[in-house]
Amino acid sequence: MLTEKEKFCLNGYVLTKDADMAYRLSRPRPTQVTDEDVLHKMALRWLRKKEVKAYLDEVFAISFNHAKEESPNFRRKEDVVAELNQLATSVKEPKLKAEILLKLADLQQMKKEESKEDMETIHYYLPLTCNNCGWLYQKQQRQQQIELSQKQQNQKQV
Repeated sequence: MLTEKEKFCLNGYVLTKDADMAYRLSRPRPTQVTDEDVLHKMALRWLRKKEVKAYLDEVFAISFNHAKEESPNFRRKEDVVAELNQLATSVKEPKLKAEILLKLADLQQMKKEESKEDMETIHYYLPLTCNNCGWLYQKQQRQQQIELSQKQQNQKQV
C-alpha cells in the first residue's frame, strides 16, 4: 500500500521523470546512501514494484484522458510530427526515446521519400543511328566489305 507521500512523489515523477528525486523524497527518513549509482538502482527497483506500477499506470491513464480531451485532434501530419519531436526531446528514457524516434521516422516516411525522388526522375532514351554507334558502324562496314568482295568474286567467275 502506498502512502500519501509516495503518491505525491510519484505524481512529481510523472511530471519530471526524475526517478532519483522522487525516490529520495518519498522515503520517511533521509537515505544514508551517498553513491548516486546505488541510489538510482534503488529508485528504479522502487518504480518496478507492483503497487507503484499500478499507481503510475492509473496516473498515466488519467493524464492521457485529460490530454485527449484538452488537446485538439491532430489531423495534419505536421502537427503530429511537431508533437512527436517535442515529446522526443523531453523524454529521458533511452528505450522510450528510441521508440518515439522510430515512430517519427515512420510517420515522415523518410525512406520512401528518398526513393520517391529517384522514381520521379524521367529517363529518355534516343535510338542510335549507325553514325553514332561505333560498334554498329563497324559491323555495317564489315558487312558492306563482305558483300563487295562477294560481288567481285561473282564477276570474276562469270
